[in-house]
Amino acid sequence: MSAGEFVQDRATIAANRRTMFRRLGYYVRRNAGDYVQGTITTIVYAGFFVALPVMVGWCVQALTEGQPPEEVARRCFLLFLVAVGRSAVRFFSRVRIFNAARNIEYQLRNDLFEHLQRLPQSFYFHWRTGDLMSRCVNDLTSVRLMLGPGLLSVAQTPVLLGATLIAMFWLDPKLAALVLIPYPLFILISRAFGRAMHSSNLAVQVGLADMSNHLQETISGVAVVKAYAMEGTTRSRFEGLCTDLYQRQLRVARVNGAMPAVTSLLPMVGMWIIFLVGGQAVLDREMTIAEFFTFSMFNYELTFPIFIMGWVFNLVQRGTASMQRIDEVLSTEPSIADREDAVEVEEIDGEIEFRDLTFSYTESDREPALRELSLRIPKGSVVGFVGPVGSGKTTLASLIPRLYEIEDGKVFIDGIDVNRIPLATLRSHIAMVPQDSFLFSMSLADNVAYGLPGTEGEAVRRAAELAQLSKDVDELPHRYETVVGERGVMLSGGQRQRTALARALALDPAILILDDTLSAVDAETEAAIQEGLGQVFRGRTVVIVASRVSTVREADLIVVLDGGRIVEQGSHESLIAQEGLYSRLAHDQEDEERVEGAA
Repeated sequence: MSAGEFVQDRATIAANRRTMFRRLGYYVRRNAGDYVQGTITTIVYAGFFVALPVMVGWCVQALTEGQPPEEVARRCFLLFLVAVGRSAVRFFSRVRIFNAARNIEYQLRNDLFEHLQRLPQSFYFHWRTGDLMSRCVNDLTSVRLMLGPGLLSVAQTPVLLGATLIAMFWLDPKLAALVLIPYPLFILISRAFGRAMHSSNLAVQVGLADMSNHLQETISGVAVVKAYAMEGTTRSRFEGLCTDLYQRQLRVARVNGAMPAVTSLLPMVGMWIIFLVGGQAVLDREMTIAEFFTFSMFNYELTFPIFIMGWVFNLVQRGTASMQRIDEVLSTEPSIADREDAVEVEEIDGEIEFRDLTFSYTESDREPALRELSLRIPKGSVVGFVGPVGSGKTTLASLIPRLYEIEDGKVFIDGIDVNRIPLATLRSHIAMVPQDSFLFSMSLADNVAYGLPGTEGEAVRRAAELAQLSKDVDELPHRYETVVGERGVMLSGGQRQRTALARALALDPAILILDDTLSAVDAETEAAIQEGLGQVFRGRTVVIVASRVSTVREADLIVVLDGGRIVEQGSHESLIAQEGLYSRLAHDQEDEERVEGAA
């Protein structure tokens, strides 16, 4: 790395950290009330913190001076009240600040989830699911600990140290100065340990993300793992990730264990000085026994904030490393969002137009997915896209609801650039049944009514009937209330596709996009679905992406794609007569169906 690149890299890191702390400050300000109350009670707690050693010395003074038992009892009772008050104030301060940290965790988790939903599909091409899950769970927990116990200790420790030191210097300036001699070492120790903790905690969070991602992929693809007898290999990979994470966590444990071990020596050195110098002062009658006890108590009280700093450094470093990973996601601006020049659109009729469209998923793609494509789809018409695998059919259909970033002036709905139509309006009028029929782990009825305000029984049944799903409902244990399992595992591939189709039909959209929706159903079911869809297609624009020619033969217009270009378009009969790519696809599929029928 050159010097210029190194400087730029350091500048980028510094800028990212500033952005992270600004975001963190925003959430702290949202919960400023709890933090202010916690700070006030912390100051009150500091008063009790100093008062306790003074009260102990006062009680010892009563004993050494031979005060009456009643006076000793009275002073001990006041000591008890101070101890109770100190515990009560400490409890209240912890509750307020810990509540604020929980609120921030709650707000940050919701904001992160909402942000993930706003990001385009292209974002998820480069991010692993397990990594994102780790940031939403493990990293958020670390941030909450930093903003709760960590922030409490960071705010409380200077106050306690300052109050204690003032009291010690008021009691005996010379002895207090001697006791503080080893404490500057703490700054150097903290600096060294802080760097080690930050890097090791960041490495642990990355290791957790890697392990979570592997676990998620293995569980999701367990059928493939078993089918290929890869249990041993998968276990070895997981064991390797666990071993790596274990080594990273051991490094954290070593650093975290060394910090309090080293810092706890400092108060012990101070105590040695007190016994050496203060003990001689008692013998020389320059200090009373009560003052010696009070000073020793102050040094003992000083041990807690010094000792806790090691633990706090671990929390803060882990929290900042985690917040850095969360901020990396939150700083990713959604490339697909409502524009400032968006137009108000109440209804969509359904006319679609592509104008000289060239599209690539990423700038680094060598070949665009779509090339110089122009097409107009009148409202209320049924258009079929067919072509070889990888010809751009699904990509073209996905641009209609603006699932990917596209240039201005390329795709239009009712003559309006899709980039200027509010996303909520655009997508509420479009229903798309993707090729991968994803179902949620809830009831069949809830899956069908997913896009509706509520699970309306009549709408669910009607949509199921149109999708030829209702005939399978009686076979399910709880009919429409049957929980279909993760990704619809309880249903067959054809049932999942028909459920996804019913979900789209229940919305009654202006534009209906079917992306190879009938690929997993048999020919008889396909014919029944197409017959039922005839009435559904009336009055709405329908785009059908199909791998089988039979799916689109009744379409008003059939568009044939190859290599991202439109090579043919027309009706089924006219395309067959042209004896081009469409005709070859039709004949090849007829031959395949004859072979399958003979078998």
